[in-house]
Amino acid sequence: MSDPKKQYTKALKEAMRRKSEILSKAQAFWEIGMRETAQPLWLSAATYEEHIAPMLDALGRELEGAMHRISAASCYEKAGDLSRAVNLYRAALSSPLREDTREEVENLLSACLIALNHQPSESTSSIHLSPRWG
Repeated sequence: MSDPKKQYTKALKEAMRRKSEILSKAQAFWEIGMRETAQPLWLSAATYEEHIAPMLDALGRELEGAMHRISAASCYEKAGDLSRAVNLYRAALSSPLREDTREEVENLLSACLIALNHQPSESTSSIHLSPRWG
């Protein structure tokens, strides 16, 4: 009987390769205290992770897709984009996860929500809403 999961596509392999390269650089700068240099790399890695996740879902690899959403959330969190991190942690929790992973993500989400709640709020004049949200 063949494995119901499809093999990685060439585009997926390339996205994963590129993401790993960027993630390694971000981690290196982060570890030596160059946080400002690491920030755009975290954002770039997060974007790759966000694109990789649904590609894996489409191949029947939902658990792997969830892990990439968690990675994306972590990258956004390190870059200071807590709102995106919260959304991706929640998206990961709606996916199939091992119970220990689910508990860990719930803890990450909780910590991120606390940090978001303590973040200085933007002035309402700097928030641009479309008329339908207005």
